[in-house]
Amino acid sequence: MKNIPGFCIVVAVLSGCASLTGISPDYPEDWPPVAASPGVECADLSGIYQNLATYSYLPMTGANSLAFRLLGEMADSDSVVLVYSSATLRVEARSNKGPVKVNVLSKDKGDFSCSEGAFVLPGVIHSDADGTGGYRSESRLYLRRAEGGALIGEERSSGIGAAFWLIPVAGWQTFWYQWGEFR
Repeated sequence: MKNIPGFCIVVAVLSGCASLTGISPDYPEDWPPVAASPGVECADLSGIYQNLATYSYLPMTGANSLAFRLLGEMADSDSVVLVYSSATLRVEARSNKGPVKVNVLSKDKGDFSCSEGAFVLPGVIHSDADGTGGYRSESRLYLRRAEGGALIGEERSSGIGAAFWLIPVAGWQTFWYQWGEFR
């Protein structure tokens, strides 16, 4: 075979592509270590946290808002109070004027689960298709406590699609969030 590079390109196109963004999926080195917790139990997330997180990368508007992640809307708040028990998580978004919104998430109702020692929110699925192809992606947020008290979010995202309905494309990424304790 005289044209090996050309042959490799054709094989890669016909077999599909894996997409990486170039954004590091590694836990940020300068962040505090995550506290160890049992594998099947949720981490105790009780505390008062800043609503807006520092992050490794912001994949969508509002992704760094804890109120958005846990209450489903962009609440005008500066802090979020979490009170955890084995089957519920009480979430209260607060502003300097008092409570903005309160909700209780229930493990029994499927509002969250526990896995890998983390509090896990249900997956968020996006999909779309048109004449040039389609995709389906899913992201899931894992919450844990860091040593020193910060709340750490690990968002695992993956997707699969087809370009021109012929070329399979797949990708995955991990994004990190740190909500500091509110003082």
